[in-house]
Amino acid sequence: MASSKQQTAAKESPPAEVRPTPWGLLAVAWLIPGLGHLILGRRVRAAVFAGVIVACWVTGLVLHGELAVPRPGAPFSYLAFLACLGQGALFIGGRLLHLGLGDPMSAGFGYGNTFLVTAGLMNLLTVLDVSDIARGMKD
Repeated sequence: MASSKQQTAAKESPPAEVRPTPWGLLAVAWLIPGLGHLILGRRVRAAVFAGVIVACWVTGLVLHGELAVPRPGAPFSYLAFLACLGQGALFIGGRLLHLGLGDPMSAGFGYGNTFLVTAGLMNLLTVLDVSDIARGMKD
């Protein structure tokens, strides 16, 4: 058993130094889902996150969802736009290729929008995960 002095010293030891996260790593993690984890050597995590985010994005498009753009007079459209912008290259490419224009008359329109917004928010969460791993706050 450890003595009480050793236990007290362990409790009082300063936390490990937190390293800053390189901005480039965060930008790459946002731009291409899973790439930040791949750069950090987390191959399985990168594949799972990329697969889930891309599958969610494709499902949203198949259900005729809309890649949100801000609309004056519709304040929630700005939130949906920011969430969709979280998709990174998927959003940019989708807008440039005129994908995700949405069909409000489609039965799956609402679900498609939800999938597209969710894909963006999940990608933003993976960026935060990359930041935590890079700073040594998480394994």
